[in-house]
Amino acid sequence: MRQSPLAQLDDMVERMEHDLGLINSTFEIMSSKEQKKLSKDIKYLLLDNIAKKIRFTFYDIKNRDAVLYQYIYRNNGVADKSDFPGSFDNFKDDSIAFDVFIDFTDTFLALRKQDRDTLLQNTEYDWFV
Repeated sequence: MRQSPLAQLDDMVERMEHDLGLINSTFEIMSSKEQKKLSKDIKYLLLDNIAKKIRFTFYDIKNRDAVLYQYIYRNNGVADKSDFPGSFDNFKDDSIAFDVFIDFTDTFLALRKQDRDTLLQNTEYDWFV
């Protein structure tokens, strides 16, 4: 039996939280409090159809286009993840950055700026359109 789209999205959000926990435990990127706030924001952005895609991205800080590794979570419940590299030994610790990028839905982008700003005020972090 196929899962409903909402159940697929819920499962994907759980995977995202698990993956974020693994990333954070490996690289100690943020405190557990910050991780919970980020997770809450991501759930809100996905479940309220504000974000069509969330990307956890490791990239070369000197060249933002040089993506080393990326997890992609889509609002249709699909997660795209390649195998995590064994190490980033080819890069110095200070040359790797981690960031979370939001690709917004067309519906959200079609809203007036004031309405978009109002919706984004419900998040803990600042997200840029």
